[in-house]
Amino acid sequence: MRLFPVLLLTTLLVTPALAEIERSKTKWKVKPDFEKSAAARESISGADCAPGGWCLAANDEKNYAQFFKIRKNRLDPDKKGVIRLLPKKIDGKKMDEIDAEGVVFVPSRDSKAPSFFYVTGSHGLSRSGDFQPSRFTLFRFPVETKSGKPTFKFNDKKVAPEVERTMLLAETIKSNPDLAPFADQTLDRNGVTIEGISEMDGDMLFGLRSPCLAGHALILRVPMETLFQETPPPSTTDRVALGDNVGIRDLTRVKDGLLILAGRSDDRRGSEDFTCGEKREPPAPAPSLWFWSGLSGDAARPLGPLPGVDRNASVETLLVLEETDAAFKVLVLFDGEKNGAPVEFLVGK
Repeated sequence: MRLFPVLLLTTLLVTPALAEIERSKTKWKVKPDFEKSAAARESISGADCAPGGWCLAANDEKNYAQFFKIRKNRLDPDKKGVIRLLPKKIDGKKMDEIDAEGVVFVPSRDSKAPSFFYVTGSHGLSRSGDFQPSRFTLFRFPVETKSGKPTFKFNDKKVAPEVERTMLLAETIKSNPDLAPFADQTLDRNGVTIEGISEMDGDMLFGLRSPCLAGHALILRVPMETLFQETPPPSTTDRVALGDNVGIRDLTRVKDGLLILAGRSDDRRGSEDFTCGEKREPPAPAPSLWFWSGLSGDAARPLGPLPGVDRNASVETLLVLEETDAAFKVLVLFDGEKNGAPVEFLVGK
């Protein structure tokens, strides 16, 4: 979700002057497979990278994340790099899956302080309408600024004490006037569902797949320093016009703003006649990319639909491999596909 300068990518991007997206002929592989099950491998839902090469991928089916590296045309998951985020029980209550939907690396502004990886749950009800506390959790843990490696020992069995978690963002959502009416609704009823996370100028930005409101997607903006305090953090929202039934599926920081990976807002596995809070036949927008300055009030600029991607494909994760003055080279991963089935695109600015 952050610009990741892959040193081994030496060729310059060549694209037309007009914003245009081209599907690369480069074939990407994932070897070895992501851990620890087929369910996890088919539900890669967010990823980000530190400048030194270590990346973190989350999935929306389990309670752990996994480190990986980007090699030449290959994602290289670290088999020993599985980090447990949530215990089986909290205060005697069984925890379900995190429903993790976003990952962001936040570099330290102080050379003496660590950087952090953040992982966010969807903060939405289950498809059956159940409230599962595990879904309403935000995590962070300290890592080395250059490498992205954790500053502590970890494994896939027990949550390390350095892994912090908070459930107070749920209270923030319920008190936000734009989101409160949708906080207790399911996704197929336009309920709150976070699917992207990024940071800018001291704020954490949460991109929402839902609700969609009059052709706009919402971004929840929270001062980063308030996220892990003892009281619910304050928030504001930005409305970004992406189109009817279009929600944010990922956010990625770039040089002058953010890239937005956009896709269908509603839930095709739920009601097929209820879209964006209205009982009507849903449109089927194509997955697309947008540029947004990150400034409140600024409009998002469409970069185009993703060529060769089916309208019903579930785009989930966006990684920026390279950025020049003219273009971006990005990698998109898909939900429901083994290891995310990464596809490379060249995106003109």
